[in-house]
Amino acid sequence: MKHHVLVLDDEADVRAAIRLQLKGTRFEILEAENVDQAIDMLDDNPISIDVIICDVRMPGKSGVEAVAYFQREYPTTPVIVLTGFPDVTLAVDFMKKKDVVDYLTKPVAKDKLIAAVEQAAQGRKLFE
Repeated sequence: MKHHVLVLDDEADVRAAIRLQLKGTRFEILEAENVDQAIDMLDDNPISIDVIICDVRMPGKSGVEAVAYFQREYPTTPVIVLTGFPDVTLAVDFMKKKDVVDYLTKPVAKDKLIAAVEQAAQGRKLFE
């Protein structure tokens, strides 16, 4: 059974790298280049999204705003933050509030990414 991962990152190269790293796994990748596009995909898509991978720094709405929206509107869908600009305070804040299940820094090793996505998908809350 395929599971769907929504990758939200403004950089096409990063989305492509994640797609390649997860190729051959049980995960099918959906991509969004900005927060509004991701929200539209979630709201309009009948496919269940099992995991969201979200960048923090993006033009327009930030990843912090996106994570808050995902947690409010899709509380059973786990979120992994993937950032090129590690911020210890932000990471601790995300993890304390349980807004994200993992906080990874770019570039992330393939095995670490796969393990994080697997763990997030297995821990997905079916009922809130």
